[in-house]
Amino acid sequence: MSYDKHHKCKKCDELCTYINYNWCKQCQIKDLKRKFINWTSRDKKIDNFIREKQLEINSPQSTILEWIPYDQFSDINEVNNDNLSTVYSAKWKNGPLYWDENIKEYKNYQNNEITLKYLHNLQNNEEFLNEVKVHSINFKIYGISQFPNIKDYIIVLQDRYCYCIKCNKAYTNITCKWCKQCQINNLKKDFINWTSGNKKIDNFIQEKQLEIDSPQSIILEWIPYDQFSDINEVNNDDLSIVYSAKWKNGPLHWDENCRKYKRHQDNKNNEVTLKYLHNLQNIEEFLNEV
Repeated sequence: MSYDKHHKCKKCDELCTYINYNWCKQCQIKDLKRKFINWTSRDKKIDNFIREKQLEINSPQSTILEWIPYDQFSDINEVNNDNLSTVYSAKWKNGPLYWDENIKEYKNYQNNEITLKYLHNLQNNEEFLNEVKVHSINFKIYGISQFPNIKDYIIVLQDRYCYCIKCNKAYTNITCKWCKQCQINNLKKDFINWTSGNKKIDNFIQEKQLEIDSPQSIILEWIPYDQFSDINEVNNDDLSIVYSAKWKNGPLHWDENCRKYKRHQDNKNNEVTLKYLHNLQNIEEFLNEV
């Protein structure tokens, strides 16, 4: 693609769009239209949606939404599963299209890391396409694909984005892909799964859990006594008795790879100290000591 001295594209004779990038909007739209016959989702509404989005490109930096066959994906691993969706990490063999100004055509970023998002409980394709539109506000969406076995559609998103794929809000910690609001919501949901048997202690632990502020924050927990083994007294005085012990499950820590909290499996990390305080009059005194 080249231009004359009047900044017109020599191919279509239209005013050029981006001279520095050797990119002509009109020509690229025509090329995309010509390629419509080369792909199909086998669903007219999905095809029309993708075509409309392709024809909305406005610059060489515009993302070209594509229909992506499922066999284009490799190294597929589940990273999150809840009531709303299942999220997978994967590699896209061909990768997304980008404009190469040197050769003046689109090329592919091969073996690109991407995210696949499967939305649960959608009633029809209209609902799915509405979700694609909502996700496109905060995410870079590369395209749409389909599970070959169940025929449900999935959204193909950029992997390294700054927004939580569950709530569509900015990550609190981008590097660790940690979303404060989502983790607080998860902790709240888990409140029904444990109790100390004392309302004041439960409330104290719950309040402390909801104060987490980063992936490094310690999550205070109610820990059943049968979780401890190798209990040995190490100190005894007028104020307290101190024991060394091992905590079978161990504390929670944030795992960046699977993007969720996990337990330390290494016993060395599970060594804890138990402290029994003497002469406390009530729960309030105990919680003040905590």
